[in-house]
Amino acid sequence: MRVWMMITALAAALATPIAAQETRVAHEGHAAPPATLEQMSWLVGQWSGAGIGDAPAWESWLPPTGDTMVGTFVQQTAGGGIRFTEHLYLMEEEGTLVLRLKHFNADLTGWEDKGDMLTFPLVAIEECAAYFNALTLRCDGENGLLAAVRMKSDSDEISELVFRFTKSGDSAPPVSRCPDATTTIEINQCLMAVAGRADARRSEYLEAVLAERKDRPDLAESIRASEAAFIAYRDAECGAVYQDWIDGSIRGAMAATCRIDMTDGRTHRLWQTWLAGMEPSSAVLPEPGPTS
Repeated sequence: MRVWMMITALAAALATPIAAQETRVAHEGHAAPPATLEQMSWLVGQWSGAGIGDAPAWESWLPPTGDTMVGTFVQQTAGGGIRFTEHLYLMEEEGTLVLRLKHFNADLTGWEDKGDMLTFPLVAIEECAAYFNALTLRCDGENGLLAAVRMKSDSDEISELVFRFTKSGDSAPPVSRCPDATTTIEINQCLMAVAGRADARRSEYLEAVLAERKDRPDLAESIRASEAAFIAYRDAECGAVYQDWIDGSIRGAMAATCRIDMTDGRTHRLWQTWLAGMEPSSAVLPEPGPTS
C-alpha cells in the first residue's frame, strides 16, 4: 500500500481518465497466455521521453540473459536530479511471461519492503505489445514505446499513467521550460505564458520589418501574406502534435512547446531575412534567441 500511495502522489500530474484504456486487467481465474522473451525482442534498447511533471525519463532494456530480460527506469526531477528509479525483471516462467519491479529513491533506499516487489502477470501478448495486469508495454509508431500503468486512488478512482518514449538517437520529446512547475496545470499555464511571450515578440519583429518597408506596399503585403500562411501552418502542425499525444496528459505541454519552438523559428527568420541584412550588428532589433 505504501508503494502505491507514493506512486499515486508522484504521478497525479500525468494520470489520465481510464477511458484511455491502454491497460488491461486479469480477471479472476485468468490463465496467462503462452509467451517467450523472443516475442519481446523489440523492447531491447535505450528509450527516452517526458515523464512525471514533464521532466525527462529514460527506460532501458538489455537482451535476454537466460530466462530474464533486465530493465531500468529513471525518472528525473525538473532540476536535473534523480527522482526515483525502477529495477525491472521480465522473466519466462512456466511457459509465459511475468514482469517484476522494485522502486528506489535517489539515495538507493527502496520503496518496497526488503524481499518484496511488484509483480505483473501477463494478460495478453500481441505483435509489438505486451499487456500485463494493469501495466502495458507496446510499440508506439515506428520508433516509439508506450508504457502505461493503471492506478487506483484512495477514493477508488481509476486512472492511467501513460509515458511515451522514443528510441535513443531519435528526436525525444522536449524537456519542460518550466522547472518550477510540478503539476500538469502549472506546466500548461507556464508554457502557454511562454507561448504568449513568443507571439508578442514575433509581432514586434514583424512590425519592425513592415515599418522598414513602408515605401514598398506590395512587398509589405507579401510579407503579411507569408505571416498568415505561417500562422495557419503552425496551428495545424501543433494541432497534429496534440493529437499524436492525445492519450497522455502532457498533450497540452507538447502542443504548447511546438507552438513556442515554431514561433521562435519564425521570429528568427524575420530577423535574419528582413532585418539583419549584410550587417546584423546594425539591425534595428537584436538577434532573437529562444523565448523563456
